Amino acid sequence: MEQVCPLCNAMQTVAEECPYCGNNIVDGGSLNNYLGPYSPYMEAKSLPLQPEGYCVHLVYCPECQYDARLAVALVTI
Repeated sequence: MEQVCPLCNAMQTVAEECPYCGNNIVDGGSLNNYLGPYSPYMEAKSLPLQPEGYCVHLVYCPECQYDARLAVALVTI
């Protein structure tokens, strides 16, 4: 059995509203994608911003430019 991120694997979508303007929040991808050219291919344990059992995503509002980090629990498949 393997643990995967439901957002990275298109098993789930972000369904939240911006706390400032009320528009839909957009998933900007895993925070690991922003760390360097090889970070998406590295083991999650070796990345500094990855809490155990979670995949951290950058979410943002395209209307008002609000952004935040969202810790998504990994699922077992």
